[in-house]
Amino acid sequence: MMRWLTLYARSRRLPLAILLSVAAVALTWAGWGLFTDRREINQSLAVLTVLLALAPLIPTMAGDDDSLESGVALNWPPRRALHVLAFAAVVSVPLLASAATGAWFGPAGVLLRDVAALAGLIALGVALFGIRLSWQLPVCWTVLQMLFGNLAEPGWREAPFLLFQPASSKPAAAAAIALIVAGVLAYAWRVGPRTAPAEVAFGQ
Repeated sequence: MMRWLTLYARSRRLPLAILLSVAAVALTWAGWGLFTDRREINQSLAVLTVLLALAPLIPTMAGDDDSLESGVALNWPPRRALHVLAFAAVVSVPLLASAATGAWFGPAGVLLRDVAALAGLIALGVALFGIRLSWQLPVCWTVLQMLFGNLAEPGWREAPFLLFQPASSKPAAAAAIALIVAGVLAYAWRVGPRTAPAEVAFGQ
């Protein structure tokens, strides 16, 4: 089992992806601590940091040859679902750890909700549009929320603008849960286009 996990992590370039994610969080944390006396990091910057920390997840969601995962020797859907959830958990650790330092990314409930929503959108994007175009869905949705999030009114409108809602918002929490569930299920069964070997080789 350990040998399989090691080979899987290397084939998906997971060590580099995790290093980039932690680096994105650390750079924001260090920069905020250096240039301001305020402890809580600006909400828009915190959301952008979550997105940047999750971005390295995208290239890890396909191997060098997707046809290798179409065989029946291994049960791939649970492994793909665990891949997304584990990566989201790894990204959450440094964000939550900031609560014990002088620069804070925000309440734990808000951070976990944002990580879940954006990880779900990334997984949904990969499943529907493939690796190459999957970034457009979370990036466009985040930018729209940054531009119009303050216009959301209490009630169901909190759901589409969930990234800028307080931790107590039930519609925002429900929307985040729906996104992570939909994204994980869609990616687990890969309903969309798969990555051509030539495209993966070009990306490397």
